[in-house]
Amino acid sequence: MTIAFDEFQANPNDYLPPAPHARSQRTGSVTRNASTTDSAQELAEVDGDEVDRVIQHIAAKGFVFQPWQIAAFITAVRTKPFVILAGISGTGKTKLPALVAEATEAHCDIVPVRPDWNDSSELLGYERLDGSFQPGALLRTAKLAMDEPESQFFFVLDEMNIARVEYYLAEVLSKLETRQPGPDGRIQSGPLVPALHGSQHSNWAGVCLPDNLCIVGSVNMDETTFGFSKKVLDRAFVIEFSDIDLSAIRPVADEAVEKKKWLSSQWRPTALSLSGHPSCGSEEVSFTIEVLTEVNEILKQAQLQFGYRVRDEIAMFCLAAKDYVDSFVTNDAGTVSPLDVAIAMKVLPRIQGSGATIRMVLEELSRWASPAAEDTESQLEGISGASNQYPFCSDRLELMRRRLDEVGFTNFWL
Repeated sequence: MTIAFDEFQANPNDYLPPAPHARSQRTGSVTRNASTTDSAQELAEVDGDEVDRVIQHIAAKGFVFQPWQIAAFITAVRTKPFVILAGISGTGKTKLPALVAEATEAHCDIVPVRPDWNDSSELLGYERLDGSFQPGALLRTAKLAMDEPESQFFFVLDEMNIARVEYYLAEVLSKLETRQPGPDGRIQSGPLVPALHGSQHSNWAGVCLPDNLCIVGSVNMDETTFGFSKKVLDRAFVIEFSDIDLSAIRPVADEAVEKKKWLSSQWRPTALSLSGHPSCGSEEVSFTIEVLTEVNEILKQAQLQFGYRVRDEIAMFCLAAKDYVDSFVTNDAGTVSPLDVAIAMKVLPRIQGSGATIRMVLEELSRWASPAAEDTESQLEGISGASNQYPFCSDRLELMRRRLDEVGFTNFWL
């Protein structure tokens, strides 16, 4: 028997997986050089003047938003990089992140969701029949964000719930929860497409969710769209745009407000969990946890209670908002409590259903949010936003309770 040998000697590199590389600043498949670590580890502060400049910039463009809505969006991004903007059509939900990006000289990519999205291929990519790899929209933006670590990126999913969010975003949501500080102090997730390691497309294998990338979804809640599971709601801040004043006409200013670039460190969360936050033992946190414990006891009656993730994110939202709490106001100068807004964003969307138990929960939460006058005399002093009154939650709870009476079913969405 004669054994035929190839004329050319095989190269082991064609068969072995690629060797690990040092992290480089200008490629999406690896991370950054150590030269960027010194500046990356320090968080830049955001004060009231900078937030007010963003609010004024948007107003000068002729768009009508409540100042607290812009402040809440900025605070949500600085707490966790996944925000849902919900409400009726035509209120500027998709425009808001683009305007904030313009005011802070960040990047904003808007991708319309299609009804036929039933997996992650449009976001993360897929391999063509000819063997080439087509990167998805989110993978490309994530790579750009890794290439420019000092700039902020927003990835906007327009009409997010026109397809089932859990179908096409499940893998990304899971990656959000794997975020950890890297060797350079920057926060990032695991690889978005780990299956590419060792393949001919390994240049995309190391692309992750970096800390200068935020995912924003705009949603309309009507009969043509899909609802959200608790998996999605637990991981997002939900800001609603439904209170409309049709008489509000804001002329475009002759002179635009001067823009000022925000570094990515100004958007970066202070910590991934409350236990890692430098202010976790503060009086503000203790008060917030006391309030959330009371709310959770009411929700337990319908098995709607929330866990540690929601607790941490509400507390860290309130801590971040302290730097510019004066921006949490309405257009007519009424004050809005960040804690009131945070509970409405993170807790009330969990409530939906029918029957006596849901009715009892709504009634008890209404009494909690707007107690009788004699119960409001003992309020904490010296804590920003500390109050026994939560009008933002109270108004929405009243709307939900009224809907339950009228149609026999209720939820948070209009």
